Amino acid sequence: MPKVRSSHIHVLLILFAFASLPLAALAQDGPSDLSFQPAPPITFISPSGAPVYINPAAPDDSGTQVAENVALSDPGSAFLDSSSLSYGQQKPQAAPPPPQVTKVTRQIRQKVRRWNIGGRIGAGFSPELFMFGLQSQMGPIFSPRFILRPGADFGFGELTDMFSLNIEGAYWLRTQIHGQWTPYFGMGPSLNFIHQGASSGDTSFSDFTYKTGFNVFLGAQKGKMFVEMKTSLWSDPAPVLRLFVGYNFF
Repeated sequence: MPKVRSSHIHVLLILFAFASLPLAALAQDGPSDLSFQPAPPITFISPSGAPVYINPAAPDDSGTQVAENVALSDPGSAFLDSSSLSYGQQKPQAAPPPPQVTKVTRQIRQKVRRWNIGGRIGAGFSPELFMFGLQSQMGPIFSPRFILRPGADFGFGELTDMFSLNIEGAYWLRTQIHGQWTPYFGMGPSLNFIHQGASSGDTSFSDFTYKTGFNVFLGAQKGKMFVEMKTSLWSDPAPVLRLFVGYNFF
């Protein structure tokens, strides 16, 4: 019986020796072979389009990997925070346009408007008259720079009163004067009604004359304000030269 027990003990010792061989081999190799080998960097694309490189850390007991090192290929091109990598993130609202853009947009809307009304005031020479008038701008027609501009002028002087209806067209040039003034020129027929009168003692002289003339003008406009020089052909005794300063109300 003691012989049988000793044989069992020898068998157990042999099995224990074989079982301890792998542990001894691992102990000789050192702990470095059991360390976690990090995976290659994971690449994302940031909202600005710059690549984002993430190096995952070793997993914890539950197998979860935590990103420890996050780097941009161009740090100055984007700003990265935790919300930048979230899915379903709403895009930020656009900032309001600067005042310069708003001003240019308003000017474009005024230029493409089909109808405008304005007024002007000035003087006529030969004969001398104080003048004012109303005008309308319709267009552009036929060309983006051509408008139809009917209007009426009233003039009062010492010996002459005048009322005229003008059917004119104006063409805006592509160049600008002093940065913001846009020059233009135009022409068109005018229907002139002129009253001239003089009195000396008991003698009174009066005359009413209708003349069909032809207006030629040159001017410049900045925003809603404009200045203009006009001459009339074949309309004597209407003023030969007229100077105006005007404003388009809307």
